[in-house]
This record gives sequence, C-alpha cells and structure tokens, in this order.
Amino acid sequence: MQIPSTGAYAATAAPAAASPFSDLGAGPTRAPSQAEQDFDNWAKMTPAQQMRAEILRELGVTQQDLDKMDPKDRAKLEEKIKELTKEKVQESTEKKTGVAIDIKV
Repeated sequence: MQIPSTGAYAATAAPAAASPFSDLGAGPTRAPSQAEQDFDNWAKMTPAQQMRAEILRELGVTQQDLDKMDPKDRAKLEEKIKELTKEKVQESTEKKTGVAIDIKV
C-alpha cells in the first residue's frame, strides 16, 4: 500500500530545517559568570550549609578566614555560630506550627 504525497498530510508536514530552534545548535561555550557559579554553589548546599554560610556572611567572616584563625579564636567564633544557628532554627520553628525538629546540642 502506498501513501499518496498529496492531501492534508503533505500540506501540513514541514521540513526538519523549519524548526525555530534549528539554528541554535550547541553554539560556542562560555565560562559561567561569577553570579552563575555562586548560584550553582548555593544550590548544591544543604539547608544547614546555607544557614551557616548566611551566618558567616552576617558576621563578615569567610570560611577562608575561619581556616586561618588561631584555634582559640576559631573555637569562640564557632560557638557564636552554633548559638546563632540555634536561634535561627528556633525562630523558624516558632513561625511554623505543627513542625517537629530534633535539635541535637
């Protein structure tokens, strides 16, 4: 059985090259911008890591700064981070009713 090349099908069939996206192709690759890299890094973090990063930012300290600190000073700052983290978790659970969170200290 042969299908005739005339009729409704022939009139509606478009050539493959007629796609509006056919000229896009793979295109040249470019390095991601700093904003894209920062977003990608943030998106890959767990909520706990995001909270820690936010607290460090609020304190004006980077992880690299922490790594360079004297162990005694770092221990003090880590305790401050722990306290602020606990406060943030408590604030977020107070706003939401019916949510149970296990906070281990």
